[in-house]
Amino acid sequence: RGPAPVTDELFLIDGNSLAYRAFFALPESIATSTGQPTNAIFGFASMLVKIMTDYGPKATVVVWDAGSSGRKEIYAEYKAQRTTRPDLLKEQWPHLEPLVQAFGYRNYAVAGYEADDVIASIVERAQNADPPVPVMVVTGDRDAYQLVGNGVRIMTTSRGITDTRVYDRQGVIDRYGI
Repeated sequence: RGPAPVTDELFLIDGNSLAYRAFFALPESIATSTGQPTNAIFGFASMLVKIMTDYGPKATVVVWDAGSSGRKEIYAEYKAQRTTRPDLLKEQWPHLEPLVQAFGYRNYAVAGYEADDVIASIVERAQNADPPVPVMVVTGDRDAYQLVGNGVRIMTTSRGITDTRVYDRQGVIDRYGI
């Protein structure tokens, strides 16, 4: 079982991060009887089930990339090590947003922005609300740790897709010394 649930906590899921994580964490041999690849879909669904099982029904938004942050224009090395989306993941991509909807969660994207930037903006708005809204950001992207603070926690995947760890401010300090 996961940690005790926080009342009225908003879950913000980095859809792109989890989809990539699921795709690379699970064997490409996971497929339908007709050979349609489903490893990313299965892994993504497994993470949504884990959240529902461990935390119960929560207000949950899955945020997707819908453009570039402009960082690549400023810094040529930004994500330079990343390759284009693999074909087997491209085949599964159109099924992810309907999957999110099937769980009763909301898909969200802002044209011209990456998911992590949108998540950071939503976190800021949640913290400035009266009263502040506690937030759990679910991502495999370690730079999200900069969002951790009072009322903001990060759930990161460690191995596979459903082996997770939740970090609060003290957890980040203990793990990274910052």
